[in-house]
Amino acid sequence: MFNLKKIEIVDDEVGKIVKRDLTNDIIDAYLLFGEDRVCLPKYYEEIEAEVENFEIRNDDVIVASFPRTGTTWTQEMVWLLKNDLDYEGAKTNIRVRFPYFELPELCNRNWKQFFDDLRNDSGPRFLKTHHPFSLLPKQIRDGSRTPKIIFVMRNSKDAFISYHHMGLCAMGWRANREDFAKAYLADKVMCGSYWKTVHGYCNMRHLPNILILKYEEMIKDLRSVVQKTCAFLEKDPLSEEQLQKLCTHLSFKSMKSNPAVNYQQLIDDRKRYNPTINGSFIRSGKVHGCKEEMSPKLISEFDEWIKKNIENTDFDERYAYFGEV
Repeated sequence: MFNLKKIEIVDDEVGKIVKRDLTNDIIDAYLLFGEDRVCLPKYYEEIEAEVENFEIRNDDVIVASFPRTGTTWTQEMVWLLKNDLDYEGAKTNIRVRFPYFELPELCNRNWKQFFDDLRNDSGPRFLKTHHPFSLLPKQIRDGSRTPKIIFVMRNSKDAFISYHHMGLCAMGWRANREDFAKAYLADKVMCGSYWKTVHGYCNMRHLPNILILKYEEMIKDLRSVVQKTCAFLEKDPLSEEQLQKLCTHLSFKSMKSNPAVNYQQLIDDRKRYNPTINGSFIRSGKVHGCKEEMSPKLISEFDEWIKKNIENTDFDERYAYFGEV
């Protein structure tokens, strides 16, 4: 029987922050899973074998990311491209069209029924994951199945700011920014290490079934990213009219007001538990917004962390430090 290696989080300063401020009514404890020590809810123990041994199909489409790096935006783009711009079908909630593969319980779905439904789905199936490459199903890691995988990333500082805001309004977290930074830099926020996730997929970028996208590129030139993704998905090129309509649909203003993707129901549900919650899932859509919200001291700490994690790699330094594309 498959049993993923796991360890408990040490009860040091960061461990206390995780236990005190990053738990909620669904997640009461975390463990570190696998070779990358991915921080996940303890209940993932019940699901790990299902994920590891899940029967992947070559026509599956997976959007992978570290949290708050453009996941929902990419999901909506990919789903519409693959489904021939079915805007009527896209009115169904993204959580149903493109489910969160490894943590269905966060979407209030019984995990046993969830995996049964996936197995019975005639496809093509769409899956979202925040797992690093090392925790993807075995058939992907060993190359016996080659689904389309689109990995989207974002500069770590902007991702950090966005993740903290999301955690406060959608996850019921209580950590202030400084404490959240301590957990983030120690790879002990939910979904684990930013850098292990990024490097894990970028190191596989030579594979023909993996496409790497950057949030900043989507902000700078969404049309080009749409066209590149369309080609990767082996769909016919879009006409100018189709391209313009899709880019309008994917604009920040449209995404923020679209109930199928803005997770407003999730935020409203959270407010019933905590009326003081103030914020939205799709927040500002800015590049370099971290400059307005991070202190010079915190930026310096992030820069040291970045330096340590890109040494002896070919990772683009300008992107790593400044999010420049």
